[in-house]
Amino acid sequence: MILPRVLTAVVLAPLFLWGLYLGSLPFFVFMGLLVFLALWEFHRMAEVGGHPTQGWVGIAGAVMVLLSLIFPGVKTFLPFESQSVAFAMMAVVLLVVLRELCRQDKSLSVVRLSMTAFSLFFIVWPLGYFILLRDLSFLNPALFNAGREAAFFMVVVIWAQDTAALAVGSAFGKHKLAPVVSPGKSWEGAVGGLVVAMVVGLVARELAMKDLFGRLECVVLAGAVGVLAQLSDLFESQIKRCFGVKDSSHLLPGHGGLLDRFDSFLLSSPFLYFYVLMVKGR
Repeated sequence: MILPRVLTAVVLAPLFLWGLYLGSLPFFVFMGLLVFLALWEFHRMAEVGGHPTQGWVGIAGAVMVLLSLIFPGVKTFLPFESQSVAFAMMAVVLLVVLRELCRQDKSLSVVRLSMTAFSLFFIVWPLGYFILLRDLSFLNPALFNAGREAAFFMVVVIWAQDTAALAVGSAFGKHKLAPVVSPGKSWEGAVGGLVVAMVVGLVARELAMKDLFGRLECVVLAGAVGVLAQLSDLFESQIKRCFGVKDSSHLLPGHGGLLDRFDSFLLSSPFLYFYVLMVKGR
């Protein structure tokens, strides 16, 4: 399993980082494909676990939600100057309700509605904020480089934490972190990963983003991102346990599915986006 895992990382990690560096349309296309594949994985897991979804209706809703976030983007004004997000959400509600009204079998309507709506809020909405984080300059010219730097900051923090948590947990893990949800995770691995994440975040700050974060601010943010990333990971594990599957899919040899690889971004992306927007965009 080690060789396929390494080969997959060697091929995909540079592509992801290159798209992240370019930003704009290339990154949107890359992340859009990732979001839809992750959404497909969720629908597939739910169906396998006996929780039907609305399939293509959910995909259509994802397109509307993702586009509403990106074009023209979430504004910095409160209340939002743009109502595109609200419009997209209401359009999705109308779409899923009409689909159920047109269906002959009404016995699982609430399950299909719930699964479809949850997939949008849990996958599409949070990952959409990662796209927004990368291109913050489109929303506020004062954040010309901040979005790219913050996005890279989050990626290196999460990747460092995941790697360190696995290494420390394998070597020293004795106390289970969440034995019912994810038996392989330990408190030792979680704490070790968090410490490494804060150290790596500080190093990244010293090397490339001194103008964006202060030292203490950087350590606190890395810690917050690390905690949220671990919570995201645990909750995705809980979903898989609920559906009775081990991996979200087998798209990535040695890694499982795309949702398995990017679950750590689900809660951390909106957090860092709003932090940088509100604190750094003044």
